[in-house]
Amino acid sequence: MIKPRVEFIAPFRVYLPEEFFEVQLESKAFLVKSTPLTPAILGEGLEVHGKDIEISHDIFGYAGRTKFSVVIDQEIDISCTNWKNTFCDNEDLYIQMSLSSVNRFLEVYRDQDKNGLGEKSFHIIPLVKSDLYSFLLVAIDEQFNEVGDFAITRPTFHRMGFGTPVQRKPEIINNIQMLLKSGDSIPIYRDLLHSALNYTWRGPYRLAPVEANTAFESFLSEIIYLLDQNFKKSRYLCKNLISLQGILSTKLINSGYSSIVWFTNPPKGWEALHEQELKTWHDDCYLLRNKVIHEGYNRVTREEALKAYEGAIAAINYVQAEIRKIGL
Repeated sequence: MIKPRVEFIAPFRVYLPEEFFEVQLESKAFLVKSTPLTPAILGEGLEVHGKDIEISHDIFGYAGRTKFSVVIDQEIDISCTNWKNTFCDNEDLYIQMSLSSVNRFLEVYRDQDKNGLGEKSFHIIPLVKSDLYSFLLVAIDEQFNEVGDFAITRPTFHRMGFGTPVQRKPEIINNIQMLLKSGDSIPIYRDLLHSALNYTWRGPYRLAPVEANTAFESFLSEIIYLLDQNFKKSRYLCKNLISLQGILSTKLINSGYSSIVWFTNPPKGWEALHEQELKTWHDDCYLLRNKVIHEGYNRVTREEALKAYEGAIAAINYVQAEIRKIGL
């Protein structure tokens, strides 16, 4: 049976025997092997290498890198005259499948591994294409021998910009300078949004709605405190949002604006929410977060993760626009 094999180099070391591990993923059985390599050559900095050398939480690979070899659970029929063309057409699919299987490999490694000092390998993170280099795709037989005198190599998947794209806009630079000089803490909801966005890019996707929804809840608390420092928040998010509707409406009316109506009157929980940005957040982010936390939903897709993040962003931007009307 002929199958695709994909090899690529990751920037950090994992410490396991150089043998194939079977990885079950989405009804397929992949084979994944990790091989230690020397560190990338750096002009300055610490570099050591050896199979018996380990640096604690070495995310930047000072003690070495890892070459992953992945055998994909998909048969190739080399009796077809155009099998090489078909192989090339599936290149992106093979790379994505190999990356998914390695990320599952790393997920389990991160959960189970401890180094020689008894420290957890919490520093291990999922990989994305831009982390990797030196891709090799070949077809192999059951003895892992290459067949067909045929290979695809790719040096990098990094995106690059030249000229003006690498020059930051003046307002970005000014904002950085002002925030550095002020010493102000970055609001926690913005940190959480950055974390959610990172999960939509790097995975695991199931954490994106958790971070995004927590960001909105944190933002809501900050806004309520800003408007009324004596307000006693409820532990129920819906009640807090209804209360914010009332507090903010009063402030808007006093400033010469119309009141806001997010819930039908009288409000009867989430089913009464009708303001579009907030309803989108509720449907795409809040409900997905609850499904992950309370129902153990582990198969969040990238599309779902993005919608959760974008829903939280839209809701926050909407509330901020209303807040600006009263000069805050």
